[in-house]
Amino acid sequence: MQIEGFWYYLFSGVIGAGTLHYAIAKIFGPLFFGRGWCGYACWTAMVLDLLPYKRPQGPRKRIGFIRYIVFGFSLLLVVALFLIGEATPSVMFRLFILGNIVYYVVGIALAVAFRDNRAFCKYICPVTVFLKPLTHYSMLRIRFDEDKCIHCGKCREVCPMDVEVNNDSRKRRNATECILCHNCTRACPVKALR
Repeated sequence: MQIEGFWYYLFSGVIGAGTLHYAIAKIFGPLFFGRGWCGYACWTAMVLDLLPYKRPQGPRKRIGFIRYIVFGFSLLLVVALFLIGEATPSVMFRLFILGNIVYYVVGIALAVAFRDNRAFCKYICPVTVFLKPLTHYSMLRIRFDEDKCIHCGKCREVCPMDVEVNNDSRKRRNATECILCHNCTRACPVKALR
């Protein structure tokens, strides 16, 4: 289910599996496991991770605001469907299929253009509007031990999300982007990350 499905069920007053999925995995779940959902359960990211750009090839772009536009558009689309009386399960199913196709096409195009498998996640994905604020307070996160660190930079080289992993502060650069992939913990030669 894409975010449009969440809006549909929410506005329909149906608290079923789809709505609970969003509430647990993407709204309240990040308080416990951060963006682990993105690293292990997102089917869009699963396909994008098959592309060859495991580590971003260039500096991070300043276009993350696009996710808020996509988020707002998805909300307005479903509201409009309700207002014109077209918010039916069959219409929502077609929208789900079309949405997935668009997500994959845009995700692959961004990955190739930016040479970064996770470009879609960083700049476009509307679900991160829910994930990012609560991930800041996540109980499960990568911890850094300054005393063990030899400042080799290997952890930063392997991070697909450009997180400043060699800093234990919740305010580290891109802290709410960590997908708990543990590439950094495996790359650290002195086990300064856990």
